[in-house]
Amino acid sequence: MTEMARKRRWNRFLDTHSGKALIVPIDHGLTIGSLPGIATPEDILGWLSPEIATGVLLHKGMAEKLGGIPGYGMMLQLNGAMSMDDTPDLKHMLTRVDTAMRMGADAVSVQTNFSSATASHNLRLLGAVVDEAHAYGLPVLAMVYDKVAPHGGEPSASLRHFMRAAVEMGVDAMKIAAPANAQEIPELIYGIESHTSVLFAGGPMMDEAQLIHLCDAIVHSGASGLCIGRNLFQRADPRATMRKLLASLRQENLAAAPSALHRKHVPEPTCV
Repeated sequence: MTEMARKRRWNRFLDTHSGKALIVPIDHGLTIGSLPGIATPEDILGWLSPEIATGVLLHKGMAEKLGGIPGYGMMLQLNGAMSMDDTPDLKHMLTRVDTAMRMGADAVSVQTNFSSATASHNLRLLGAVVDEAHAYGLPVLAMVYDKVAPHGGEPSASLRHFMRAAVEMGVDAMKIAAPANAQEIPELIYGIESHTSVLFAGGPMMDEAQLIHLCDAIVHSGASGLCIGRNLFQRADPRATMRKLLASLRQENLAAAPSALHRKHVPEPTCV
């Protein structure tokens, strides 16, 4: 029965025309402080619109300041760490699943920066959060980031292993960094997107044309959509960019490629 509840809640993050997600994370304030576009609740409400975004990901305090952001899917971020911490990649639980339920959240999210120093911590965290959230019928999104790659380098081959680990822990969706070469996206999500929704991050600021190109590639690959923050709210006109992304997401009739949470299960290959 909780699977039905998770499907219903995840649908709140999907565009009704395309079946894709355009989720805007605004959780950066805890990690790196105030940024243009999210400096105040008024700034956020000045550009955020339910007509051009399907969901918002944020910490509990900002969710309260924004009045629960009616009209969007609301995803509460459960863990985090400040960038000035001695171990910023080790993300600690900062609130609980039952708090997300009391606040009316539609899903919860945890960030997992994987390295040899954090892998076991992340597995325990994912396992515990999935068990608790699924008992409430809440979908879980895992931000799966590969910290094995050299700083500023390409994601290492270990990213596929980390993604598979998140699947093994039972997450409903994951957010990953986009590869530098968009042609690698189908291989990256192979055997996962068929049953677990995969969203792509925007990362550091890029040209708007590059961002739209990435969105086009994501749509054609069959991935579930975008979870983009800085590449939206740090622009002079975030709404204009969101409208272009939404148009890109709607370019195909996705009846042939429905959301992963609604697809028939397809077994993964044993080697990932």
